[in-house]
Parts: sequence; C-alpha cells; structure tokens
Amino acid sequence: LLPEGVAIGPGGEPTRDPALARRGALLPFGGYKGFGLALMMQALGVLAGSGSEQESDYGYLFIAFRPDLVGTADVFNHRVTQLIERIKATPRQPGIDEIRIPSERAFRSRERALREGLIIDRLVFDALVALRGRPG
Repeated sequence: LLPEGVAIGPGGEPTRDPALARRGALLPFGGYKGFGLALMMQALGVLAGSGSEQESDYGYLFIAFRPDLVGTADVFNHRVTQLIERIKATPRQPGIDEIRIPSERAFRSRERALREGLIIDRLVFDALVALRGRPG
C-alpha cells in the first residue's frame, strides 16, 4: 500500500492502492512549491522529447551549467559549500545520525571500495576471468 496522501484514484479520490494510483495520479510532494518544481521539470522533459500523452511521458533531458558565466567559480563553490553546511547542521530527529546530500553515500562507497577492494563470489570472479580471456 502507498502512504496516506500521496496519490489519487481515477476519479480524484484519495487512495493508497497502487493500481488505482496508476490510473489516477501521484500527488506532488512539497505542496504548491513541489507542484511548481514538478511542473517545471515535466515541461523541460517535453523539450527532451517526452509527449503530452499519458502513454509517452518519458524523455531524457541533460542540462549543463557553466557557473562562471554568471559569476566566478570560486564564489559559486563557496556558496554551495555554505549551503551544504547549513543543510547538514539542521537538527535531526532521534535515530538520525547524519543528513546526507544526494550521491554522498555512493561517493563514500566508491572511496571505500577503491581503498579496501570488493568481496565477490568465486563463481562470479571465475566467470569474469573467463570473459576476459574470450576473443573480441
């Protein structure tokens, strides 16, 4: 079941049933601001080729920014660092040890794997070695 308040069914009624939500809609998170962000991202997706039809709501959009076009890279980096520090200094609920930013856990896992290596099953290792030895 879905959490309360995250979806509506095909007639606009609140639902916790994923099958009804699929025929209805997921509600935006974050109230009207969340809706605004979701709408903006959907509109950018239209630029990337997603359709307006329900069956073709998929598209990919890559946006690259050059912060130095509107200011110096040093100022941008400093301000983003300050923003992350403020976020991480936010009081946490009991049982929450840390506030992580997106990709932080993956970066830590990668650093640990580079430092300590990976443990993989012998069958998987042998299969990879066999693939390496194949021509082409």
